[in-house]
Amino acid sequence: MAIAQTIWGIDVGRCALKAIRVRMGSNGKVDVLAAEHIEHAKILTQPDADRTELIGAALEKFLSRSDISKDQVVVSVPGQHTLSRFSKLPPVAPKRIPDIVRYEADQQIPFDMDEVIWDYQTFQDEDSPDIEVGIFAMKRELIREHLLHFEQASIEPIAVQAGPLAVYNAAHFDGLLAADTTILLDLGAESTDLVIATLHNLWTRTIPIGGNNFTEALVKSFKLSFSKAENLKRTAGTSKYTRQIFQAMRPVFADLVQELQRSIGFYSSTHRDSNVERVVGVGNALKLPGLQKYLQQNLGLPVVVPKSFNKLAPVEGAQVTVVKEELLSFAVAYGLALQGLEATKVNTNLLPAEIAKQVVWRKKRPAFGAAAACLLLAGGLIWSKQSADLRSLAAAAESGKNVNVSEDNAWQTIVSPLSNSMPHRAKTMHILQAGGKLQEIKRNLAEQGRTEEKDTEQLIAMQRNKIMIPMLLQVIHESVPVPEGPLGQAATQAEVLKAIAQGAAPRGQRKQVLIDELDMQFEPDLNELDWGESLVDVEPPINDPESPDLLPGILIRIKCRTPHQGGGQFISDTFMTRLRENGRRPGTGFYFDRVYLIEGGKVAGETAYSPSRTPTHARRTVPGRNGLSGGGKGFPGGGGKGFRPGGGPMPETKPAPVAVDAGSLDAVTLEPFGQDWQFEIWVDAILQDYVEPETDEDIDRGEGE
Repeated sequence: MAIAQTIWGIDVGRCALKAIRVRMGSNGKVDVLAAEHIEHAKILTQPDADRTELIGAALEKFLSRSDISKDQVVVSVPGQHTLSRFSKLPPVAPKRIPDIVRYEADQQIPFDMDEVIWDYQTFQDEDSPDIEVGIFAMKRELIREHLLHFEQASIEPIAVQAGPLAVYNAAHFDGLLAADTTILLDLGAESTDLVIATLHNLWTRTIPIGGNNFTEALVKSFKLSFSKAENLKRTAGTSKYTRQIFQAMRPVFADLVQELQRSIGFYSSTHRDSNVERVVGVGNALKLPGLQKYLQQNLGLPVVVPKSFNKLAPVEGAQVTVVKEELLSFAVAYGLALQGLEATKVNTNLLPAEIAKQVVWRKKRPAFGAAAACLLLAGGLIWSKQSADLRSLAAAAESGKNVNVSEDNAWQTIVSPLSNSMPHRAKTMHILQAGGKLQEIKRNLAEQGRTEEKDTEQLIAMQRNKIMIPMLLQVIHESVPVPEGPLGQAATQAEVLKAIAQGAAPRGQRKQVLIDELDMQFEPDLNELDWGESLVDVEPPINDPESPDLLPGILIRIKCRTPHQGGGQFISDTFMTRLRENGRRPGTGFYFDRVYLIEGGKVAGETAYSPSRTPTHARRTVPGRNGLSGGGKGFPGGGGKGFRPGGGPMPETKPAPVAVDAGSLDAVTLEPFGQDWQFEIWVDAILQDYVEPETDEDIDRGEGE
């Protein structure tokens, strides 16, 4: 009787190493043979923590307790390091799905494909013909960095899986998913993995809020070291300072719920038939007293915390009590082990191909050695016959030396019989040369096809977002303030002059904005630009500027001018406010998030409008970023006091002189325009549908009586 394969699922988290050894049991259950929970001496994200040393020590301790030489190993990578994209496939034959997915991956992965390891999983409901694909990718360098710890410990994994997908696999196998939609939350130390799951598909997002955020809130409030604040958090339920502790952590509670609501709202807007039934929570951060109740009250959904895994059966005599004691932290390791047993819904594998080949080669090397010995023995027996054959072939070798097959007659050489009078050696050389020529023709055609395919894909990609440009221009046009009365309706210079002569408002009181220049460019990650701070107060952005997730979209740079004496405040109250309102309409395929006033000043004077800046990537600081030509933040007012949020005069600045004086005339109105204001506004257009935010619940509601 064959021995059942045993698998280790190893999850190296920020707080501890969790490992579980399983094999397939009876009645659809899994036997658990061993388990380890090894807590790091320090949390890996602590400022003074040596990550490499701590992980190495945990793996060394694990190997000293467990013999894994005869077992296979599956390991995890953090959700915040992986990229997840989901899309519906067009109705195609199953054999064409890999090609379609490859094309989708090229479009949706914002890195060179040689720089990432990626895999995909198709999902399909039983009663629906639609096929959805999930594409999961990770930078090659990050995977290598993660696997280096295992390589140094001589651990060779057969698969690498993202943490959120391992949680889904565990919940799917263990019967934790409801008939409709279930939300799986894995609250870790550094982040929270959100998986919105059904029995047939999933959607995932990693939220950059975890247990460490609660600890850091205590560090800030009580001026403690990180380790002391962590201990205070863990004992919050029994501390005499419970109320003060939770008061300090309230903002983190609120931020977490807000991010969850945003994610659930986005999913609901793209999956309108979904019906979320409940939330299932795992992860050690859920041990925080009151968190489960707070989530339940503010999400309006029942929050279930498992007390055990239904299909995990301890073997008699196995020391696995740690699984029960630390159950919430074992979900990822459980899912990893299940994948090694081939008992999972999602089977993607981010193990680099070159490492997988090395593992297979090392495991097969003993067998190859035995085979080589057999071959040597067999070779000795046939050596004498081979020598005789070689002598016979040598006689005919001269007849095949001058064979020359061209590309034109290569195919004919293959399909037409050669002359019977030709020696066998010469026939062989003709056929080999013809085959080589045909292979060369095939390679050239394939290369030509790849070039044409790449050019076609680029043309398709260029056309995708073109339809957005007229819509963006329409929103900007609707947002531009125009004067009331005849002046606002004037279409020619004569009509403008007539309106002014008939009593239009004085130039300094005209509620008018004129656009001098408009520039749009696609950015793969808008957060990588140096946005700095707006020169006027603006509402916080919808998208977290510090999020590791990419934020693709279109950067719109508007250079505009207004004669209104209100200057920056007028621009903020009218043009910028309307851009935000008009740019956030559901169903357009885009929305405006940040609307920032980057630069501004009087047309004439010492601190006139500074030269245009080129957007800078990688969040680098640009000289002169927070002012005009290197000056302070605000709107210098033609040599006088400048405007800035909060009031007060601006620091005096001395930029380069500008060739505009106070007496220069407007080419249309023939009025002096030296006292007009000029500004540069940046707007980011996010290429997603806008989702109306839900009304915030009172954050006090989550507190106990």
